[in-house]
Amino acid sequence: MYVCKYLKSIIALLLVVVSVMSSRVVVAEEKAIRMAIISLSSPAKIHKQWQGFASYLEKKIGRDVDIIVPRGFKKIKQAVENRSVDIFYVNSHVFYKLKQKGKAVAIAQMQNLEGNSISNSVMFVRSDSGVNGLRDLKGEKVAFVSPMGAGGYLAPRASFYQHGIKTKTDTKEQFTKNLSSSIHKVLLGDVKAGTMCGLNFKLMSNRMKAGDLKIIATSPDYPENVFAARPGLSVDLRKKISETMVTMYSDNKGSEILKKMNTMKIKKFIKYDVKSEELTKYLLKTGGFTKQ
Repeated sequence: MYVCKYLKSIIALLLVVVSVMSSRVVVAEEKAIRMAIISLSSPAKIHKQWQGFASYLEKKIGRDVDIIVPRGFKKIKQAVENRSVDIFYVNSHVFYKLKQKGKAVAIAQMQNLEGNSISNSVMFVRSDSGVNGLRDLKGEKVAFVSPMGAGGYLAPRASFYQHGIKTKTDTKEQFTKNLSSSIHKVLLGDVKAGTMCGLNFKLMSNRMKAGDLKIIATSPDYPENVFAARPGLSVDLRKKISETMVTMYSDNKGSEILKKMNTMKIKKFIKYDVKSEELTKYLLKTGGFTKQ
């Protein structure tokens, strides 16, 4: 009789413990989703650009979404490691690096305004520069956007290497961290050439007086930006977020929000194709990166 009462007490205690633990799990799962955006724009501008998207995601998944703006590859890597971000929007070069370190799982990929999930970079100079090809840039200053950029460095660097020019030794690399700065530096003659995503160049040219510039080369293909999640985020939640992003374009409200994101060359989000990583591998190899 005493043993039965003792067992009942133990069982009751275990049920309480399980209940408490379950409630803690629910609370943990109900915390806001922390969405990091890696961009060259200012934090204030990023928040403005992405707030509509965050609000849409909140309504669809039933969770608050907080926008976080880590600055640079190291910061996003640290944020993923210490679980201070849950999902993040990064270029394909950064995503590949994070995935190789076991820090990222793809959930969606951006499709650009031209309806493609791949893009090219362009190399441009002043029309009166006398430069007609990449080989003419040996020994000259060349403006890249960012050392961890896909369209702003990885792809154009690979293009230079294809033409026998090692950008770190045969040219004088400069990183502007800003698309408009790259164009201005070329126009002012501060650098001989600039490089950036071809679609961004087209969008920038529509807003700036870039008629004095000419494109002298186009890079190999590179994959567009990726939405990824930290591996520890639950599979069910990752699927729910992914489905929301992929179906956003066919939803009236979602389509309206995406149109406002056209200035970031975003048309919509599609399912991630792991085959796109082969393009990044090729660019790393072609561009002379020893660590892939």
